[in-house]
Parts: sequence; structure tokens; C-alpha cells
Amino acid sequence: MDPQVAEALRRVQAAVSEAEASMQRLHTLPSARLPTVWDRALRALRPAAQYAALAAACAAMHSLGAAVRVLGSLSVGLGVAWYGLRRSSLSPSGAAAAALLGGATLAASFRSGLLLLTFFFTSSKITQLGEELKDVDEDHKKGGQRDWRQVFCNALVPTCLALAAAYYSGGGADLALGEAAPAAASASGGGVAGLTRLLTGLHAAFLGYYACCCGDTWSSELGQLSPEQPRLITTLRPVQKGTNGGVTLLGLAASVAGGLTMGLTFWLCTLASPAGSGLAGPAARQRQLLALGIAAGLVGSLIDSLLGATIQFTGYNVVTKKLTGRPGPDVSPIGGLSILDNNAVNLVSACATAALTAATALALFP
Repeated sequence: MDPQVAEALRRVQAAVSEAEASMQRLHTLPSARLPTVWDRALRALRPAAQYAALAAACAAMHSLGAAVRVLGSLSVGLGVAWYGLRRSSLSPSGAAAAALLGGATLAASFRSGLLLLTFFFTSSKITQLGEELKDVDEDHKKGGQRDWRQVFCNALVPTCLALAAAYYSGGGADLALGEAAPAAASASGGGVAGLTRLLTGLHAAFLGYYACCCGDTWSSELGQLSPEQPRLITTLRPVQKGTNGGVTLLGLAASVAGGLTMGLTFWLCTLASPAGSGLAGPAARQRQLLALGIAAGLVGSLIDSLLGATIQFTGYNVVTKKLTGRPGPDVSPIGGLSILDNNAVNLVSACATAALTAATALALFP
């Protein structure tokens, strides 16, 4: 055999052997294995375990004094903001606003912080579901990136409510609705009743605000994945997916689920809080909080849709082939007056829901 041919065959055989060895190494890599049932279970349980660890850390912070609570809350706020930035749930300006408002809310009380974290993490996950089907609006951003305006509209008012409740309760007590604060012990007569009603209103308004935000977010994000065509809430005529004021049965069910999640979190955190009265207190009997959360989530979403259909502009840009909230020469109007933008609609609907929830709670828990 010609020496050159023999050398070429030797090289080919060596290359084939090396390729077979590489394939064998590839099959032994963890990433090359098909996921087992155990792997899938761990992947599903990881977010819940992370949330439980974060809740335990928050409980520890609120058990170790004011200095630890403030420093720990600021650290958790920064960590959550960084998480949101890395996952594209927040823009840089949104992350800065989230760190500020998140830290303040976490410092106000254990319950207020956990309610905020539950809203943020669940809504961020739901926003990323079916993302490729939601790119029908000019303002759509990958991951649902929220900027500082959206963060402030969702979190500034409830942060003020949480801080006010912490101040009037004498240090962040997670009271059941209608329960007298420790600070009321030095008051007398009408002073006790007045302070108790004030705190009940503040706590209920906080719940109502986030139940509205959560219900509306879940409704908007999951409603777009519904196979049925949305209908305008004011006229029930079919409209394009993503149109302001459009509703679906799936979206309405999602708003109920979002409100229930907030109500359940509020109730469980009242029972588990280091600054609460625990299972022996009146909170153990306040299962009405679940219904209050459901009502706030559904009513808040309906208010948002009603405002969106009437005083928030929706048009179709014939150039970009997408929906838009800004009138222009290339935009065909679909509905709504150009009075409020989406951020303002969210703020108004959440404030209205917070006020309605506070009024309802004052009637239920005198």
C-alpha cells in the first residue's frame, strides 16, 4: 500500500476514534441526560423553596430589633431589585425604584413585605408565560420590563399605607382587622376606637391595593392567552387581543385567583407574623379576608377595564401593525378617549379599590 494512503487511513481512523470518545463523554454530561421525574419535581419546587427561605429570613429580621429589621429590609429590597433586573422583569430605573419602595415596605412590617414579594414574584412569572403571543402592543417589552413609573404606580401608595400603619400601631404590629393596637393601651374611650378603625382602614386599603394590582396583572397577562376573542366591557363587541377594556372569561378568572392569592397571603402572614397575635388572636377567625381579597381582585380588574375602555386611548398603527396607546397620523382609533395613559389607569383603579376595600373592612370588622 502506498505510504501516503496508509498515513491518510491512519489519520482517518484516529479521527473516528477521537469522535467516538467525544460522543461518549458528551453522553455522560449532566446536561445530556433526559430529565427524570425527580429533576422535574425539584425544578417545580425550587421557586416555592426559595420563597419559603425568603419568608423565613423576613420573619427573622422582624424578630431581632429595629436595626436588624431596617438593614435586612434594605438588603432584601436590593436583592429583589437585582433579581428583577436580571430576569428582565424590571428596567434599571424600575429596579432602583423597586429597591427603594421594596425596602421601605419590608421594613414597615412582615405582612406588608410578604404581600409585596408575593405580588412581585407571582406576577413576574405569569408575565413571562406565552410571551411570544403577547407582542401585539408597541409598548410590549420582553419579560414585561417595568420602569420606575410603573413601579411607583403599583407600589408608592401601598408603601405609604404600610408606613402609616407601622407608625400608628407603635412599631409595625401585624394586627388583625378590628384588633386594637398596643399603642391604644395609653388611649382611652373614643381614642382607642378611633385608632383601631384607622388601622383597620389602613391595613385593608393595603390589601385592596395589591389585590387590585395582582388581579389586574394576572387578568391582563393570562387573558391574552385565552382562545376566545376579548369583548369590550362597555359594549360587549369583539375586539382585538390587547385592546384596553377587553375582557375574557379566563382573564376574569385570573383576576379572582390573583385577589385570592393576596387575601390568603394577608391572612396567613397575620397568623405567622412575629408581630401578630398568632393563632390565639382574632385573625384565626377572619376567613372573610379571602373573600375580601377575591372581591378586590375582581372589582379592581373591572374598574381598570372600564377606565381603559372609556378614558384610555387604543389605536392600531398601520405602519408597525401593532396596537398603540398614542394617537398619531398613522394610527386608526379603536376606542377610548386620550385622557389617561396605562400607568394612570392602574393608579386610579388601585386607589379606588383600596378605598372600597377599606370601607368594606370597616363595616365587616367594626
